[in-house]
Amino acid sequence: MAHAKPTLPAGHGEVLTSPDFATWSSLATRNRDRADAWSFTVAGRPAADVRTLARAEALTAAAAFSAKLGVSLTSRRDPAGLIVATGHQPELYHPGVWIKDFLLQRLADQCGAAAFDLVVDTDGFDSIALTTPCLTPAVGQCRQYLAVGGRHATYGSAPVPASRDMDDFCSACDTNLATLRAPAIRRHFAAFCEELRGASEVAENLAELVTIARRRFEAPAGTDYLELPLTRLVRGDAFALFVADIALSASRFCDAYNSELDEFRSVNKTRSAAQPFPNLASSGERRELPLWSISRTARSAVWVESVAEGGVRLVSAEGELLAAIGPGEDPVAALAASGAVFAPKALLLTLFVRLFCCDLFIHGVGGGRYDSVTDGVCRRYFGVEPPAFVVASITMYLPLGAHIVTDAEVSAATERLNRVAHNPDALLSEVEFDSAEEHDRAVALSAEKSRLVAAIASPDADRKTLGLSIREVNAQLAQLLAPLTAQLTDELATLEAQRDASGVLTDRTYPFCLWSPQEVADKAR
Repeated sequence: MAHAKPTLPAGHGEVLTSPDFATWSSLATRNRDRADAWSFTVAGRPAADVRTLARAEALTAAAAFSAKLGVSLTSRRDPAGLIVATGHQPELYHPGVWIKDFLLQRLADQCGAAAFDLVVDTDGFDSIALTTPCLTPAVGQCRQYLAVGGRHATYGSAPVPASRDMDDFCSACDTNLATLRAPAIRRHFAAFCEELRGASEVAENLAELVTIARRRFEAPAGTDYLELPLTRLVRGDAFALFVADIALSASRFCDAYNSELDEFRSVNKTRSAAQPFPNLASSGERRELPLWSISRTARSAVWVESVAEGGVRLVSAEGELLAAIGPGEDPVAALAASGAVFAPKALLLTLFVRLFCCDLFIHGVGGGRYDSVTDGVCRRYFGVEPPAFVVASITMYLPLGAHIVTDAEVSAATERLNRVAHNPDALLSEVEFDSAEEHDRAVALSAEKSRLVAAIASPDADRKTLGLSIREVNAQLAQLLAPLTAQLTDELATLEAQRDASGVLTDRTYPFCLWSPQEVADKAR
């Protein structure tokens, strides 16, 4: 069945939910009921048992971490009841991402579900920074860095910035915000900085710092859903079974994964082999898996190779042994004994969470686009219809109070300037002259042009001579109107600069900490 792709909402405060939010509760219930009928196995265990285990482990791990948040949490935690979830990297993300958390809360309240936000702290990052509009003196964007990543850095392995660095970050951002005529933005950011400093006292890494600060900043909105770092979820037995299953059936899994990606590119006419993700590679008997092996200091790609009698070895890209599952060996015990920690890449992450940890997952627009591939992999590999997911976003513009210049205004100013150059006589009624002599000369030239235009339309007209005469009259009129031309040129340049500035002022991706949490939460109700 064909469906229209969700598009980003355009108007301020406009919320996108696809499908309509009114259907979400019934979708969660339908997903749960369908999952009860699954008959496939995961590393030899019934899918229903793995699902029961994963849900219990997810809520237990989420509750343990959420105790660090320092906010009141009364969220339901029954693994046998409905569970709804969303997730994102622990960035200073924009309200379009933040709205998913508030809709998660609304959905949990509406259907009595347990709810968690998955903190994808296993991803690598270049930096965590705050980008804001600023006047320096022209309208532009200023960017200040809270933390800088690197080749091997992940959110969960990066340290908490030093107190002095956080103070410098907050001070520099405040200086930029002080250039704006919007004191409320500055107040919201100051409140977030207070929470950031407080969170540094309990956070063990950068991901925890940002997550704890966000939830404390968000507290006035009254949310009580749980936070679940992915690094905690992947240490559970359910995820170990999931890893073992795809490792022991690597050839079949990789064929399903790559076939679905190939079909997605064909249907969507996507030429890039890297979109939406690269295919899994193979080298002889070795197959790449969509996993990371993570440690405190680095992460590496994971490959699998078969050994005698149905066992497998999980190795790094360089061939270093990470873990092994021997023939007939308990896969959970084998992976635990290795000490290795594996984390899923994007598609595998949502496949595991949607199938085993929750009854409904809330995606953003981007995630919703790529997870259609996840649906296909689920059908090909597990042989079941995947649980439905939903999509949400919002557009919020900062209250900067500036006039937003549109392309239409610039086009109108350009057209007016062109009229002065090519048809100046049509503008005489809109021009004030410094003297009666200039006015009379302009009127005379206009009359002469009208006569010449009428003459050139005659069948026996000397069009070349008359054309030259018309251009000469236009040139004389343009000379008289030169001050107007200069004025209109300046006005056009100003409008073009303001239009370019409007792109800065209407950027929907400024960080959540520049808004009131209550204001954004209200949009989800």
